[in-house]
Amino acid sequence: MTESISKQVEQLMLSKDFKKALELCNEKANELSKKQYLYLTAVCYRYLEDYDKALSYISHLIELDPTYGRAFQEFGHIHMKLSDKNKAIKGYIRAVRHNPSLQASWLGIIAMNPSNDGLIELAQENIKYLKDLPPELKSVISFIHEGKMAKADLLCRDFLKHHPHDIEAMRLLAQIGSDLYIYEDAEFLLESCLIFDPDNIKIKFDYINILIKRQKFGEALHHAKDFYESHPENINSLKVLATSLFRTDEYEKALELYDEILLKEPKNTDVLLSKGHLYKTSGDINKSITSYKNAYKVDKFFGDAYWSLANLKTYKFSNDEIKSLNSMLNDKFVSDDEKVFMHFALAKAYEDDENFKKSFEHYQKGNDYKHMKSMFNLKDFEIECKNQKEVCTKDLFETKRDWGFESTEPIFILGLPRVGSTLIEQILSSHSSVDATHELPNIIATALKLNQRQIQNMESRYPDILLGLSDPQLKLIGEKYVKDAEVFRSKGIYFIDKMPNNFKHIGLINLILPNAKIIDIRRNSMSACFSCYKQLFAEGQEFTYNLENLAGYYNGYVDLMEHWNDVLPNKILSIKYEDVVNDFDISVQRILDYCGLPFEKACLEFYKSKRSVKTPSAEQVRQPIYTSGMDYWKNYEPYLDDLKNNLKY
Repeated sequence: MTESISKQVEQLMLSKDFKKALELCNEKANELSKKQYLYLTAVCYRYLEDYDKALSYISHLIELDPTYGRAFQEFGHIHMKLSDKNKAIKGYIRAVRHNPSLQASWLGIIAMNPSNDGLIELAQENIKYLKDLPPELKSVISFIHEGKMAKADLLCRDFLKHHPHDIEAMRLLAQIGSDLYIYEDAEFLLESCLIFDPDNIKIKFDYINILIKRQKFGEALHHAKDFYESHPENINSLKVLATSLFRTDEYEKALELYDEILLKEPKNTDVLLSKGHLYKTSGDINKSITSYKNAYKVDKFFGDAYWSLANLKTYKFSNDEIKSLNSMLNDKFVSDDEKVFMHFALAKAYEDDENFKKSFEHYQKGNDYKHMKSMFNLKDFEIECKNQKEVCTKDLFETKRDWGFESTEPIFILGLPRVGSTLIEQILSSHSSVDATHELPNIIATALKLNQRQIQNMESRYPDILLGLSDPQLKLIGEKYVKDAEVFRSKGIYFIDKMPNNFKHIGLINLILPNAKIIDIRRNSMSACFSCYKQLFAEGQEFTYNLENLAGYYNGYVDLMEHWNDVLPNKILSIKYEDVVNDFDISVQRILDYCGLPFEKACLEFYKSKRSVKTPSAEQVRQPIYTSGMDYWKNYEPYLDDLKNNLKY
């Protein structure tokens, strides 16, 4: 019904009967969505040359949805009629930022004749691209950028049924997959595109990005170098090469490329942010702060820059910064996505000022928004743990004892995030025989592959498939895991995989790598869960955005670890974070003994290590052990009933 009314209004506008179109909008206002009503009414008033009313309606629409590209396009059209060139250009730029399929906005940018040559060139490229694009695929792009992923997916697949080798349709379907976190399918689609069109620049760029998202950094670097060598003039080849170098720890080369990009795009906030992350990882905090600040000076609404400052854990916001953040949170035109970063940044700012009530209010608002968009389901997690317990029994491990790849190289550190795993990693990697790598996704990716990329449920193929895997198959999987980690290693005999979520897959780890070491680092339940709650994770860890989910996840984790310790006695080293803090020397010796490593003083002086650290704890592990944060959650105790009442441990 809504669809047909909006089409009737559009038809009346096409026939230039704007008064009747406006009358129909008002008459059927209750049958249109608020978004449609505001948009169509604003367009009608523009055509009727009542620009004040048009602006009033479009302002309400932008307030309702600050990411709606068509609203900003209409804003640009109105100001073009009002001969306000600056506001028109701003409107059109915002429009294409949120929806690059809006050809009229690209044309509007050209019509306004901006002084920025790069902007004109970008507009011309997009106009040419959209001009040659089938209308169905223009709609797909529009749906993607309006968040209508189901519509985009359906239309794109339908188009591919009739045009099965259309490269752009395949690329867009891969983009939909990527936006929905279905990275493996997206990678497969883009690989197929490259077979048909190996020189397509857009596909090369997307393919390298999906490899980075899948944390296949070695492969990404290989392809990024090829891309750059064949297209050194292309700015995107510089960007993906810089990112790939950063991800493979080649910081100096990455920094050179970031600076080269900034010569061409001095206002590129993403690159300024990446430079800040690079400096943080390598321990140059002053330069990191400068880079993050430069990002928000270019765009004061760039929320990620403020959160990145907060995420240093040691930065204290100024009164002016706090005032600015509060002002932006009250700005109806700032998108909720940016406000999430600002809420977490303000929460940290008020935490530093010991205003814990206000701090928690902001943590809660940021988490509530993330939870609203989260795909985490506690029941699914409980089923996943139940499946592991039912399949991975003592009998299974007895039957397949010493199967798999015999390497002793991997050391897994696992548990919940934010419980001290980076500290254990820093202690171990300070040893001359041990390499730190990353939070490697390989075990989780292997589990997903064994389950044919399905979500865990009662009919899952994994972990049941572990029952039928042969010794050669398990050996092959284990060997591949060790080989894939080589890109992150240097000269150590052993290497660390610090992916916390691997606790769900200890059965798989033991079968493919029977000689691997596994360290479970655990923290007091209230401390562990609250530490997760106040961390805005880049992606994943969606259980952390709700206190009840956090409690349920912690309960499930402890229950599953009890199972692993029962069926794999003496296999796993369980370490309490509190013991490490209170009895540091003894804990370090215990860890080294378990790993079969001779004592080295550097492990006690872990904070002197110059290695890069990519986790939120980067600055904390560059300092000696301190005890002040162990019961920090108690400052927030009055607000944590949902957590406390649901925790079993």
